[in-house]
Amino acid sequence: MKYTVQRLTFDSPGPSVDDEDYSDFVRQSPQGIMYCQRWWLDAVAPDRYDILLVKKGDAIKAAWPLVYRSPGDRSRIVMPLLTQKLGILQSPSTAKYAERLSHEQRMVELLIEHLPEHRIFKQRFHEAFTDWLPFYWSDFTQSTRYTYVIEDLSDMETVWGNMREARRRAIRKAEKQHMVVREIDDIEYFYQLITKTFSRQNKEVPFGLPLVASIDTALQANAGRRMTIAEDSEGRVHACDYLAYDKRIGISLLGGADPELRSSGAQVLLEWESIKFTSTLAPVFDFEGSMIHNIEHFMRGFGATQMPYFDISRRGSYPLDRLDQRVRQQFSRGLQHLAKRIDPTS
Repeated sequence: MKYTVQRLTFDSPGPSVDDEDYSDFVRQSPQGIMYCQRWWLDAVAPDRYDILLVKKGDAIKAAWPLVYRSPGDRSRIVMPLLTQKLGILQSPSTAKYAERLSHEQRMVELLIEHLPEHRIFKQRFHEAFTDWLPFYWSDFTQSTRYTYVIEDLSDMETVWGNMREARRRAIRKAEKQHMVVREIDDIEYFYQLITKTFSRQNKEVPFGLPLVASIDTALQANAGRRMTIAEDSEGRVHACDYLAYDKRIGISLLGGADPELRSSGAQVLLEWESIKFTSTLAPVFDFEGSMIHNIEHFMRGFGATQMPYFDISRRGSYPLDRLDQRVRQQFSRGLQHLAKRIDPTS
């Protein structure tokens, strides 16, 4: 039986059989995460996404959610805001490694063949997607990013013991100061706290309240979320945290802290409370990583495992764009040849 590639669009009538099958496939895939579910895509990229499906008969063998920069224009494939990763999802497999690798490469090649003609492609992939060779063979480029993940929350004493002493000390300090951790339910108030965090650092918030509210509504309807704040005896809010979760994973989606009150340890306490809460519901906690030095340092201190993942991109798949690429490559080789003629040691 041959493979077929189908396109599930944002306006596909639902709930359809494909819709339900795709949702189940995401939950079972090693690369599956809530960001790939249609309800998440509807929240962060309404009217501007497709999902490519590789099927064998009625069974989905691979899938690829694609988000476009603007509705009706498939030429710019991008990452939506507040979405750490998408990428290709493979079906679970118990085959021998060589056979599984061959099958997965074939799925990737099929999906690349059906990728819309584009001027820009940029997407971050799940850390369980480890073979980007088919992209390399198709003239894509890749850079490595990192997240931090606690992979096993079944033994919280071990999780506590794996944390750096500085993190444990910060938690104890916050508790001794009678810092109160309080759950809230007002997304507008939470967004105001995030805005204050950015403004105190003379930065603009890169996402608006409508997007955050849309995600919040989608999470409440389809998975789960928990918003918490840490405040002192005077009622001052030191930090806030937004946890998104389902049965597979808890994700530290948003958080902030008052820079003037950062030494209280409240932000560390909130993160620890989110980890403990996640341990009652899911086996894994994802800090969502960061390439920013001081943020990476903060996450690493919780004893999480550093997990590399791919940021894959390509500029131009239109014939003219490919011609431009070849011209640039030939020009670059010409400059290198000229440099060697001028200086043979170069």
